[in-house]
Amino acid sequence: MNKFLRSISQSRLIVYALIAGSLPILFMLYQLYSYSSEVSSIGENISYTYESALIKEKKQATNKAVMNHYQNADRFYIDKNIESITLLKPETESLEKIARQNNFIENEAVTNRLNFLKEKNSIVFAEGVVQSYPYFTETLETLVHPVETDLNDLQNILAKIEGIDIGPYQPGPNPLQLLITDFKLEKKYAGKDNEIFNLNLKLLKREYSTEP
Repeated sequence: MNKFLRSISQSRLIVYALIAGSLPILFMLYQLYSYSSEVSSIGENISYTYESALIKEKKQATNKAVMNHYQNADRFYIDKNIESITLLKPETESLEKIARQNNFIENEAVTNRLNFLKEKNSIVFAEGVVQSYPYFTETLETLVHPVETDLNDLQNILAKIEGIDIGPYQPGPNPLQLLITDFKLEKKYAGKDNEIFNLNLKLLKREYSTEP
């Protein structure tokens, strides 16, 4: 054995000794790294849990605020404030003025257009099946037929639906929560002073209650 040790150079012995001495340190570093990884993982989990709880709390607070906001909504809001809108009013009044003139000669195009505007071009929604959930119900409201509108009509309709001021138009009192689920707008006529569009839409009406 002594002969074997003597055959190994002193420099090699020093290297071997350093390696042997560093093994405990390397083992400790490995344990420390593993421990740090575990701590980091735990920290990430805690952070994720906290953020998830915060998001959930904000969502619940938002839902509660929405419920409180629409608590006193008028359940007949659509009937009173949207279906009551007179569409293309300037054109209707202009044609009525022409038809009232003493020298007016019966014109089929004018008569048919006036009849359409007064009798058929009105907003009418068909109410779908009511879906019940805890604290609220949802009902799909679908236009019975497309309607003709101008830009002023569109602003007025959207102000009533969204519950916000749009241009000179304001929402009605105690609005319901109405969500547009389908909105189709096609330009039918573009004149010098006016544009006319075909409008078709669907709304989701949401009504809240204090009881689940």
